[in-house]
Amino acid sequence: MTEPDVRRQEYAARGLLSGEQLYRAFSAGLDPLAPEGIPRRHRPPRAPGSGTEDRSFRGLRVLLLPFHWMAVAGSVLMYPLEKLEDWFWGGFGIRRLVRGRVWQGGWESDAGRFVIAVRAGDGRGTFRNGNFLLTFTDRRVLLLSKPLSPERETPRIYGEYPRQVLSLRREPHPARHRNRVDLAFPDGSWVALAIGSRDQVGGVRQYLAAAGPTPGFRS
Repeated sequence: MTEPDVRRQEYAARGLLSGEQLYRAFSAGLDPLAPEGIPRRHRPPRAPGSGTEDRSFRGLRVLLLPFHWMAVAGSVLMYPLEKLEDWFWGGFGIRRLVRGRVWQGGWESDAGRFVIAVRAGDGRGTFRNGNFLLTFTDRRVLLLSKPLSPERETPRIYGEYPRQVLSLRREPHPARHRNRVDLAFPDGSWVALAIGSRDQVGGVRQYLAAAGPTPGFRS
């Protein structure tokens, strides 16, 4: 393993239960075309205190107010170009035609709850998170937060599953997407993941293939 892999392993190990054995932690994320917004009725509550800010931060916001309005003006100018890009890649469907489907099942499926768990991240209420550490142990598969300082942080758990619940989707995805792994759930739903580096895709597939689903499981 490389030095970043070792640091990632040490970081992930701090989030395990007593006696739990860490196998491997992989840098991963939702596919770039996975749903970005979560319907309000499916959003988990914010963590306590997530909507508060201290006085020093409020003072800093006042000092930065001119820069804020400059950014707003720039956003207004860029808005038509961004909408044109969204229409071309999203609404017109060019990018989706190239990449194919990236999930199935809806928000109330196992895959939908997986997407919600990742997007909700640490519970701060932005629902914009897309990255996590896909962590395999002898007991569970964990979705852990990605650290800024692995040596000093303790991982947050976004989601956890028994080892036998997650598996590889049987239908292959387009071969040109070499860092993609499709994650399947017992209810028939699935979601595409983007693995951090291509040389780790084989390891992720190996661990998922070794787990296998348990029929009838509901998360």
